[in-house]
Amino acid sequence: MSEWTWEYEGYAPGTERLRESLCTLGNGYFATRGAVPESRAGLVHYPGTYAAGCYNRLESTVAGRQVVNEDMVNLPNWLPLRFRPRCANGGAGPWFSPDSCVLLDHRHTLDLRRGTLTRTFRYRDDEIGVLSVEQIRAVHMADPHLAVLRTVFTAEDWSGQIEVESAIDGDVVNGNVHRYRSLNRNHLVNVETGVEESDTVWLRCRTSSSDIGIAMAARTVVTGQSPASSRLHPARQRAVRRLVIPIAPGRPVVVDKTVALHTSHDAAISDPLGAAVDRMSAAADFPALMDSHVSAWARLWRRADVQVPGQAGRVLRLHLFHVLQTLSPHTAELDVGVPARGLHGEAYRGHVFWDELFVLPYLNLHFPEVSRALLNYRCRRLAQACRGARAVGRAGAMYPWQSGSDGREEAQRLHLNPRSGRWLPDHSRLQHHVGSAIAYNVWQYCEATGDTEFLHTKGAEMLLQIARFWADTAVFDPETARFRIRGVVGPDEYHDSYPGAVRPGLDDNTYTNVTAAWVLSRALYLLRRLPAWRRQELFERVQLDADELPKWEEVSRRLRVPCHQGVISQFDGYGDLAELDWDAYRERYDSIRRLDQILEAEGDTVNRYQASKQADVLMLGYLFSPGEGIHLGAMAGTLDLVQRGLTGLETREGALWLDPVPLPALSESGFSLRYHGHWGVGVRLQSGRLRIAVPDSEESPIRVVLADRAVTIAPGETCTLVLPTP
Repeated sequence: MSEWTWEYEGYAPGTERLRESLCTLGNGYFATRGAVPESRAGLVHYPGTYAAGCYNRLESTVAGRQVVNEDMVNLPNWLPLRFRPRCANGGAGPWFSPDSCVLLDHRHTLDLRRGTLTRTFRYRDDEIGVLSVEQIRAVHMADPHLAVLRTVFTAEDWSGQIEVESAIDGDVVNGNVHRYRSLNRNHLVNVETGVEESDTVWLRCRTSSSDIGIAMAARTVVTGQSPASSRLHPARQRAVRRLVIPIAPGRPVVVDKTVALHTSHDAAISDPLGAAVDRMSAAADFPALMDSHVSAWARLWRRADVQVPGQAGRVLRLHLFHVLQTLSPHTAELDVGVPARGLHGEAYRGHVFWDELFVLPYLNLHFPEVSRALLNYRCRRLAQACRGARAVGRAGAMYPWQSGSDGREEAQRLHLNPRSGRWLPDHSRLQHHVGSAIAYNVWQYCEATGDTEFLHTKGAEMLLQIARFWADTAVFDPETARFRIRGVVGPDEYHDSYPGAVRPGLDDNTYTNVTAAWVLSRALYLLRRLPAWRRQELFERVQLDADELPKWEEVSRRLRVPCHQGVISQFDGYGDLAELDWDAYRERYDSIRRLDQILEAEGDTVNRYQASKQADVLMLGYLFSPGEGIHLGAMAGTLDLVQRGLTGLETREGALWLDPVPLPALSESGFSLRYHGHWGVGVRLQSGRLRIAVPDSEESPIRVVLADRAVTIAPGETCTLVLPTP
């Protein structure tokens, strides 16, 4: 495999769903999992397609209670293309399936540079002979409403015909996540199909409660020859075109399928079906579409690629590929946030958590227009966050832990432990630190881009309302002479209450308190810097009273940070919890990754132990100096490790601050970034030297600050700095 490709050799039903997630193709507007085109959803395969921001709300009965969940909707499946050989006398066998046919070889190749997925295989039909098949697909990066699939059939030792069925399938549900199987999963209604001209079928439908119109049009053509017969076959749930094509040894048969997708969320259309049919009729042929698609990817890689040698570089590029498929420049045109699992599957219901905290630091310096759009998603939901705060008796804005279409709290009230089969109370909505993450992202975006217009308007409104929430939430404790924040859940998530407590939540989570203090101090700092007229205008917009500010100042300086045995505690009382017998649990279980589920199934609770699911207190160091989809935050976090962690990169006080840290496993790295209007500022770290190249432009020089010196680099200049020996 090259540094740009990932190959999956053979056909392994047990790992197909994982491969399908990792081979998802997308363009920021929609994405399709890497399922084989002849498959239908089942235990082995799951061909899902998802459009950014396309949600629907359904009611289900769980443990005798009515619950409502909003999910990212699995759209009609545009992939279906099945085939079967026919011998010269016209006899046809069963449709091809990798689960029932004898495969001679089978390979998938994911090409990151070109944004394509290629599948090649050969199989033997006992009645006819050997057939070789190559399929290449792309979700178009230049035109975000298009996708293409080319299939090339080659008969190796026989003559006859190939029967091909190409379809759009509207008989789909949300079935990607096994633990959601008892919930209502039927999101699509009013499915209609039809035909347009001689080679195009269409399908339209709506979501049941959000009433989003969805339409697809598919054109299937045989390139270079005429089929022996052709039929358009619209049905109630599936729009189908069937072709019978002559085939002979050494004469490949090429079938091209092009699909257009529109929803009623799209701008500048009259209706989704008309838009899909029009776009399909105007779409170029396969070679031309591939040329424009590959060119669009080339432009993305020029702006975003990370140069790290070896296997680490291959993994980082894969991570970046999936980030760009979820959050591309097309995302800047949409009202969407950062889905925690990307557009790759249905885990977490496609909701927006706090993962932008890990994603935006990278995007800020490569695709700032996308960062701004993601922050606008939060700003449009500021009023809803203020209503959420008022509902619990607080001032300011309380952003939800899980956000979807309109910004209300989407976190479930119950969650299923698959080990015990019990539905349990879910207190994750108490993770109010999501508000601090939003404020942090506002500040970092503005530092990286110099976008003072956003900072002084929308950004300031969010920052002030989040600060106001923290100031109103903190309560002064005379015993400790400190302000305290009670009843929250921290990033760890394992601990959601004290052992035996009736009330959920914990007191003085260190991460929550420190980030709240940071938000308050940043809000005050911003207000002090604003001109008087701008400050007054802002006060009026958010209805802020200047008399509130002294408390903000006091809370920011006197929030409690608990300690035990000379170290910072995760929360008040953490040091009093019991130690777990880790060795005993490792012996009993193959994996203790979800220790909370193991203990609950045994009648115990993780709340009793000093155990963490993920970084909590350690997250402060990060900020201040599987099969159901991917984890976008984790992938973007690895990119941020190289861009920010190894170089010590910060954007503050109108300068690039760098403090490189050598790491033998990643001894060489490089990337380009956008900073204060400069496109393509090159940063390269190698052999104890830091090289910074500023492109020739009309922008002002860039000031670079290191631990022991500061330099100013003019446009068109390159500066190589020898780093001090550690």
